[in-house]
Amino acid sequence: MEIITVISGTNRLDSLTIKTAKTLADLFTQKEIEVRFLSLEQLPSNFIFTDLGSNSSNAFTDIINQYFIPSNKFVFVVPEYNGSYPGIVKAMIDCIPPRVFTNKKAGIVGVSSGQAGNLRGQEHLTGVLHYLKVHVHYNKPKLSNVDRLFNENGELSDDFTKARMDEFVGQMIAY
Repeated sequence: MEIITVISGTNRLDSLTIKTAKTLADLFTQKEIEVRFLSLEQLPSNFIFTDLGSNSSNAFTDIINQYFIPSNKFVFVVPEYNGSYPGIVKAMIDCIPPRVFTNKKAGIVGVSSGQAGNLRGQEHLTGVLHYLKVHVHYNKPKLSNVDRLFNENGELSDDFTKARMDEFVGQMIAY
């Protein structure tokens, strides 16, 4: 059975990243794919101090067991933070045993209120995932001006972006 974990790559509350990630999770669900949705808001507040290395708290172990071990594929939705992806994503990855990622697949969607759609952050994250022996899909959608893509109800309203996301979801299912 295929399980895809969609990860909203920020712990900022009510972000456009989480709206984008939820939109993608809904698209997978509509195609009858089992989806696990992880917002980094769910991470224990002190995980970077308690879960790095061989120690692991029960709360963080539960996250690994629910979202990472059973999943065949991951979709990271990462906003642009200071020309890269958020440190909270790297800290989370650093606290997960590398073997959990080996030979799994991932897709990366970049989100930015600027023009580049977090191109640089996608490339940085690709390098980290390759180091962990994760196969990263070639199509990495870059959502520029993301603050203009959602309506007042928090729904993706841009038809071109909807079509790109639907295409990406289909590619990730086939990948």
